[in-house]
Amino acid sequence: MCLARVYGRKTNEDEVLVADSIANIIPEGKKIRLLDIFGDETVVEGTLISMDLERSTVRIALEN
Repeated sequence: MCLARVYGRKTNEDEVLVADSIANIIPEGKKIRLLDIFGDETVVEGTLISMDLERSTVRIALEN
């Protein structure tokens, strides 16, 4: 099983960890739903920047 850490960044701010142990990523327009292995959901507004499956990291540009 490949779980991801999701990092987000707002313009001119440092990157922060948004969610950990993410098993499912569902883009819905300007929102991105992140579901972890425990069934907890995190919803962020932003745009997907990159997904590195080898390092299990996802980067999102967060809306200001």
